[in-house]
Amino acid sequence: MAKQRQISVFTLSFIDVMAGGFGAVVIMFLIINHATETPMESENRDLKAASRLLDYRIETGEENLSFIRNLVGNLSIRIADVEKRIDETIEELEIESLEVENIEKTAQDQTETLAKLITELEQTEREIESMERVRFRQQGQTTVEVLGEGDRQYLTGLFMGGEHIVIAVDVSASMLDQTIVNILRRRNMPIERQHNAPKWLRAKRTVTWLSANIPLESRFQIAVYNNQARFLTNNGQWIDASDGQRVREALDALETIVPKEGTNLKGLFELVSDIQPMPDNLFLLADGLPTMDAPTTRRVTIDSNLRFRLFHDAIRILPSGIPVNVIMFPLEGDMFAAASYWELGYRSGGTMITPSKDWP
Repeated sequence: MAKQRQISVFTLSFIDVMAGGFGAVVIMFLIINHATETPMESENRDLKAASRLLDYRIETGEENLSFIRNLVGNLSIRIADVEKRIDETIEELEIESLEVENIEKTAQDQTETLAKLITELEQTEREIESMERVRFRQQGQTTVEVLGEGDRQYLTGLFMGGEHIVIAVDVSASMLDQTIVNILRRRNMPIERQHNAPKWLRAKRTVTWLSANIPLESRFQIAVYNNQARFLTNNGQWIDASDGQRVREALDALETIVPKEGTNLKGLFELVSDIQPMPDNLFLLADGLPTMDAPTTRRVTIDSNLRFRLFHDAIRILPSGIPVNVIMFPLEGDMFAAASYWELGYRSGGTMITPSKDWP
């Protein structure tokens, strides 16, 4: 009987085993390599992106650095120019400061010299004024020349002294003539005829005479009054009697006046009360009692009694202590005028005169 073969359960040969193991190794390699390749590719992409960003930043930074370097260079040049100009300006200022110091020194010297000259001039003027006053006293001269025949310096009894003197002139229509009829006639005549009215010419000569005989060391003003009162010149300020030009200006201003309107004595005394310093002598040229006590009135006619009351109302305003020297011109029909003005002169310490027709 044939010998039976024994069957082995292990049919795999060594080569099969090796092949299976190699296959397993290959499979594991593929699995492992795939798992590692994906993260590496991702990391590589990130690194490349970061690298490109850095390259861009470096490139941009180099461009900015080049711009900044150029800017710094330009600024350095400009700063150098500015510093140079500052140095030049400082030098100019130093030179100008020296010039200003020299100018100030020169100006100070000139100021001192000018002050000395002014002092010398004032002293010379005082000496000249003193010499003129002495000459005027010695020769009997005044700042205003009074023309006429013979010696016009009549003894009048008027007190010509005082430090501040007011000459007040009535310039109302009544100064055109001494009669009511002739006053009305002359008031309707041409202006030139009114200027040359004999009574008015005499009043102006009287003012000139008074101005010429005021002491040279005194100060005075000329006031005129009709319905209103005002000073003739110098804005109502006192005039030096030795100032011939100012005196002549006041007299020339009087020459331009034509008598008109009524007589407001109250307005005159208010004006005299306001001037400072107060006058210590008043010469009043008048021809009658007042006809009004304000710049305007509704009265058409006025009687002697009312004029007498207006006079006494006016003298209440006149400050006490001012002597009133009245020079009375003639006017018909005013019976209380002479006695009233005489009483005013007497009570105030002055006087009243009624001059002759050829005075002054």
